[in-house]
Amino acid sequence: MASSQPVVLVTGASRGLGLAIAQQLLSQGSNVLTLSRSLTPELSSLSEQKHKDDAEILTHQGSVNSEKDTQEGVKKALEKWQRLDGVILNAGVIDFARISDVTPSSFAEQIQTNLSSLIVTLHYTLPHLRKSPTGQGKVVFVSSGASVGNTAGWSAYNAGKAGMNAIARTLASEEPSLAVWAVRPGVVATEMQTQIRSSGKESMDAASYDKFSGMHRDGTLLPPEQPGHVLAALAIRGTRDDPKGADGQGAGAKGGYIDWSSEELKSFRLQ
Repeated sequence: MASSQPVVLVTGASRGLGLAIAQQLLSQGSNVLTLSRSLTPELSSLSEQKHKDDAEILTHQGSVNSEKDTQEGVKKALEKWQRLDGVILNAGVIDFARISDVTPSSFAEQIQTNLSSLIVTLHYTLPHLRKSPTGQGKVVFVSSGASVGNTAGWSAYNAGKAGMNAIARTLASEEPSLAVWAVRPGVVATEMQTQIRSSGKESMDAASYDKFSGMHRDGTLLPPEQPGHVLAALAIRGTRDDPKGADGQGAGAKGGYIDWSSEELKSFRLQ
């Protein structure tokens, strides 16, 4: 028998923002499938906890770049719940190097994970999202201010996130039965911020490095559960018409790029 609760796939859920998204989905009564390279103790323990409305989590270890891993994960979810209603595309990597120094192979590997893997996930999930019992499947791209930025040393990351926004817009145009957003989650206290402080100084511009390291020093990095709640809520109850963008039109109908803390997303934020 098919689950009466929505089922959402989260990529890159082993730690940080992805883990927080999975936790927030469960707390909002959604079943969760995760696809991640590692199964951390924190992720594994979620399956042992009791969640709202007895929501469950199914973890699948694998790479978002692998068609086989992705297909197997989706198959496991369908066998368990007979439905798939949302996808949150969170997996990503960053390797700090200026364009003059980055190797072509490193650039290509980052683009593969940050951009090309989106197509892998969508290829195996779209047929099921179109049939969501909710009447409207949801796709949430975890974007970044880097998508419209020019931070030195981040060329592959900047390019990958800009491409992600383009895929979100295109997907919304091509799939009228889906609601699609590209969400900027803000500067979150995650592993990426640790990487910036430990490895980013040499290649980043001084102003950007000082900004991020200063936010850590001042304790102003966002707790992952705050943007995580918004991303989860969109994947459960967002529609093509709600929330609306700054232009007053439904952001989900256009694959809109929207900030997690914007006024338009107020009703989706953690209260």
